[in-house]
Amino acid sequence: MADDEKESQDQPNASDDRRPVAYSDGSEAWLLRFFRDRRVNEYELYPKDAPWAVRYHLSPRRKTLLSWLDFGPTGRILELGAGCGALTAHLTSLPHAVTAVEGSPDRAAVIKARLPDAANLDVVTANAVGLSYNGCFDVVTLVGVLEYAGAFVDGPEPYHKLLTEARRYLAPSGCLVLAIENRMGHKYLAGLPEDHTGRPYDGLNGYPGNPGVRTFDRPTLAAMLARAGFAATSWHFPSPDYKMPDSVLSERALGLPGFAALPLLELPTADPGGRAAPAFTERAFMRSALAGGVAGHFMNSFLVLAAPSPDAPLLAANAATLAVAVNADSCPPHFQTMTRFVDDGAGGVTVTRRNLHGLPPAVFAAGRQSVKPSESYRLGYASYLELVLDAVEDGDPVGAGRLVTEWMELTASRARPAMPGAAEAFVAFCRAQLGRELYTGSMAGPWLPGSLLDAHPGNVLRHPATGDVRFIDLEWQLACPMPLQLLLDRGVNLVGQKLAAHARQPGEAGPAALPPAMDRLLARHPLSRGCDPDSLARFTHWLFAAVTNGSLDHRLPTAG
Repeated sequence: MADDEKESQDQPNASDDRRPVAYSDGSEAWLLRFFRDRRVNEYELYPKDAPWAVRYHLSPRRKTLLSWLDFGPTGRILELGAGCGALTAHLTSLPHAVTAVEGSPDRAAVIKARLPDAANLDVVTANAVGLSYNGCFDVVTLVGVLEYAGAFVDGPEPYHKLLTEARRYLAPSGCLVLAIENRMGHKYLAGLPEDHTGRPYDGLNGYPGNPGVRTFDRPTLAAMLARAGFAATSWHFPSPDYKMPDSVLSERALGLPGFAALPLLELPTADPGGRAAPAFTERAFMRSALAGGVAGHFMNSFLVLAAPSPDAPLLAANAATLAVAVNADSCPPHFQTMTRFVDDGAGGVTVTRRNLHGLPPAVFAAGRQSVKPSESYRLGYASYLELVLDAVEDGDPVGAGRLVTEWMELTASRARPAMPGAAEAFVAFCRAQLGRELYTGSMAGPWLPGSLLDAHPGNVLRHPATGDVRFIDLEWQLACPMPLQLLLDRGVNLVGQKLAAHARQPGEAGPAALPPAMDRLLARHPLSRGCDPDSLARFTHWLFAAVTNGSLDHRLPTAG
């Protein structure tokens, strides 16, 4: 059966609301050609320099919003406002029947071209309201759609109408999956442009001029869902937002004593257009919001699981997940990972990690990716990196410097003055992979095992009361020993990068320096004397290229 014939049979009965939707971001023609010309692995890398409208539809990060959810073993999913199919592609990978409703004919055509072999997919070109689906679906999704109801749904209460229609389409035990920006999100408070109008503070000012789009704050959205018949809700918060999330945190994670939610937030928020920077330090703001128990009111986006009944299977299936973090767009599929933080039911939290696609570990001569399947979460611990950032925010740069030197000394205590064959192995690695020798002034040692390459301040935890120290997430590892100085340089550089990112103000160019008092303290420490910025830059270039290209045996050109 031809696509057009199949589509006509799938069309629901007409109503006044089912006029075509003329929404477009200008990417549709490009995407249609792209998908017609090639078969696409949805998790492959795409050009980072592509226009935002194209990257938005192609980035694997789009799928992080839903890829962690347990939708159950089978069922029917209705995707309202399917756009150009970024989330449809994930939904069709499930053992469910998927109906994708898209009001724009051009966008519906993109979905069909994008997923030509999806046997479990029906694409329907129609408005999201007025469909003849009464109690048919186990899941209905409204992702980035509710905010446009004022423009595309008729009647005096378009937002309420869209929600009640979504409720009507659900089976009695079904669940709505709703994602939308938060009108009071920290990025908007910090002056970044409103996502739909492009103007700062439009949402906070009540959308002057009624531009046909509207987002909501937490209390308003909760009341809207309750009024539409959704008696049970479970709130989650994608970061940096629902469009391109790297992580999703539950409301329970934001309030769980001893759970470090702040490191899971992508801060500061980047403006995709590069036009603006936050007017205040978002990390300091969210740290205060977390301490005050109100962080959920100021996250940039909401992901709400809303059901008519608290017994909805989707609510129960995902209740134990506190947070997820996904690496999906900085490396190819065999390096992509999902980290899940799960309530173990006994007062603790378990951390599970896996390849996002269930692929076996790749084998390389120069190093490896280590993904620990499961370990206990250390409630109450904080990484040295977070402790340093806290100290600087609290106006204690000397204390921050002492924390860095504490990490440096801790790292040095793991090093060995001499390691047979270490220098020869490291030199051979550098010549083969990096094109020249590095850290030539550190060949006398001390040496660390290559498995500690990722033992930087972000991955070394300390308990503030007991002083107990734990190493976590040592993902990237070298096959050969490495000079202690390499790890020290990596760690101090990471601290500097994070401080610079959080300190930068609008209009400020270039990286910010360490606070002077902190810089002086570190400069006086004996372990700082061997720092080698040129070697670190070359190594960092290699590691980034190796991960991005999917091979730890990647070779840089020989340096002149």
